[in-house]
Amino acid sequence: MRRAACALLALAALLLAAGCAAGPKTRNYGVLDPQQERDVLYVVPFDATLVPPDFGEPVFNQFVDLLNAGRKQTRVGRFVILKEELKEVEPAWLIKQIYVSGDIWGYVENSGCCSTDMKVKSRIYLYEPGKNSPTFEVFVPVESFFEHDRSTSAAARARMGGRLARELADAVIKKLTP
Repeated sequence: MRRAACALLALAALLLAAGCAAGPKTRNYGVLDPQQERDVLYVVPFDATLVPPDFGEPVFNQFVDLLNAGRKQTRVGRFVILKEELKEVEPAWLIKQIYVSGDIWGYVENSGCCSTDMKVKSRIYLYEPGKNSPTFEVFVPVESFFEHDRSTSAAARARMGGRLARELADAVIKKLTP
């Protein structure tokens, strides 16, 4: 009886979360020409504030892999990870580049007896050469839910991270597609 009650409660929470979950929100602050050829688009490692290391780093790596997998849809030759932190990069060089930076924050896991709700937020910015402010911004909140007898925290975290990376990469590829 307790297991059935937990399952019903979990189903209700899942339906509620799915109905209330916000999708990606995109803001354009300028006009990006997707027809323009770009040899390299740099990707700055995400700033992950209060996010487990086993979540933030894999999300970033998947994001870059997905960008490179989708680059044939765009006019970008390759997406390259910028190895230095932004504060260490020569400003005169950086202002001449097109690059993406981002943040991951607000990671929360709420566990009950039978299930766990997970949430995280992310935002990415695309900067064009010669501009100090972003041309394009995407905000992606992701929520997930799992029952303890059907999955583990690590597996659910990996699925949620994969979804976040896909939504972020899809937004960038869409913006860069002619």
